[in-house]
Amino acid sequence: MNKHLLILVGGLIFAMPIFSQKPETASCEVRPVNSKLSVDGHQLMYALPKNTIHITIQLKQTQLLPGPYANYAEKYLNITDGIIHSENISYEIADINFEKNSYPDSSCFYCISCTGYLNMPELQLNSDGVILGCNLPYSVADYKIKENLVINTQKEPDPFYFYDLGASPFVEEKDETSFKTQQTDSTHVKVPVTISKLVPTSEENNAKEAADFIRKLRKRRLKLLVGLKDETFAVEGPAMQVMVNELEQLENKYLELFIGKTQTRDINYYFNVEPEANIESEQQILGWFSPNSGIVNSKPDVRKSDFKPLLLRSEVVGRVPDLTIQTMDNSTKNPVPVKYGLYYRIPGMISVSLQLADLMLAQQKMQVAQKGKVIPLPNDYLSTNQYGIEFYPESGALKKIIEKGTGK
Repeated sequence: MNKHLLILVGGLIFAMPIFSQKPETASCEVRPVNSKLSVDGHQLMYALPKNTIHITIQLKQTQLLPGPYANYAEKYLNITDGIIHSENISYEIADINFEKNSYPDSSCFYCISCTGYLNMPELQLNSDGVILGCNLPYSVADYKIKENLVINTQKEPDPFYFYDLGASPFVEEKDETSFKTQQTDSTHVKVPVTISKLVPTSEENNAKEAADFIRKLRKRRLKLLVGLKDETFAVEGPAMQVMVNELEQLENKYLELFIGKTQTRDINYYFNVEPEANIESEQQILGWFSPNSGIVNSKPDVRKSDFKPLLLRSEVVGRVPDLTIQTMDNSTKNPVPVKYGLYYRIPGMISVSLQLADLMLAQQKMQVAQKGKVIPLPNDYLSTNQYGIEFYPESGALKKIIEKGTGK
């Protein structure tokens, strides 16, 4: 009995120092990454995003080509208006689009160091290391950049030609008389010989034949529309409409020989611009535009041309208050470093516009991450491991904080 009592007392004496030790308090600290930061493999790293502006400028190119029979349009078809007499290419700005893209900001990487945890905080990051959420009971969708962006790759225009003209021109059969020498019994005599051959007709004659064919097409279409059709080959309903459309298309192709041909195509130009973080107002030239030449990247001789600069302007319109983040707690006689939780952004609002010299072409307001401020959450939201935190992936702004177990 005494022996067992002594063992029990000895065990209590041995265990008293262990129970008297204070348990280590779990805590986390988040610090900006700099060149002096030492990493030993027990930290977590994440980044905040920055934004670039992707600008798409769509030009409409219009090419005019005169028809080969333009000089005979009035004579044979009585057409005086809308005739193209000279070749010309012109450009106009048809559409402008501003789109925001997101990338990790190399100046906003952060390190999470934790002590007293069996498990590190559960971070959700995208493929670039940008933070999406922390300790969340669900997955956060990432911000996806469109993958079909191309840089100034232009599609070649379709072949530009006139219908039924080129390899097989209009021809006519023409008789020519020549003489050959034949020998008789006593002398040589010249005998006339007629030779028929195909020769190209004159341009005016070709124009007349084309005009006659246009009038025949019109008569045929009119007969179909008013019902004057051959009863042995009756055409009604959709079939008749198909025939009318085919005749109209064929007529338009032959009319192009007189009035000319117009071809249009869209040309897209792409530009990427990254707004600077600490600048209130910015301006830069994206390129130079001319109605006769389109967009060029290098500066032309503006004194001898009609080129004007395409100016991209951006200006901060919603200022975020200047904030000072305390690094030391001076509330006591012995100041101690302040521990903060996760850092996040408050984006800034800018007005971005595109001008052609002094003419405003497009204007849009948008949030830009690096134009705002970076501030930290209180350390309790991370150290207690009781909260889930979600961020907007395109800006790094705080989206929501939920208390685990309540969903609030």
